[in-house]
Amino acid sequence: MQYAEIAYENVVLIPLAAYDDGLYAAMLIVREVDGLQRATGVLGHFPCPVDARKFALAYGMAEIDQRQHSPHQRIMQQTFDQAA
Repeated sequence: MQYAEIAYENVVLIPLAAYDDGLYAAMLIVREVDGLQRATGVLGHFPCPVDARKFALAYGMAEIDQRQHSPHQRIMQQTFDQAA
């Protein structure tokens, strides 16, 4: 089976849907720019594979967005702490 690979920011996201006892389990493979890959566990169960893959993709995008905002948020917090 061929899976869609979606380039998002500097990573590749591969959303998966696996049939599991009448529902589809959403999972995600994340391939970093250095080639390192990791997989999530089951992120949730959905009635159809399209919904499962959409959820996995949204989850991955949110995780990447959070990663990119974290350093900025820490700098903002440090600036606030120093001003207090």
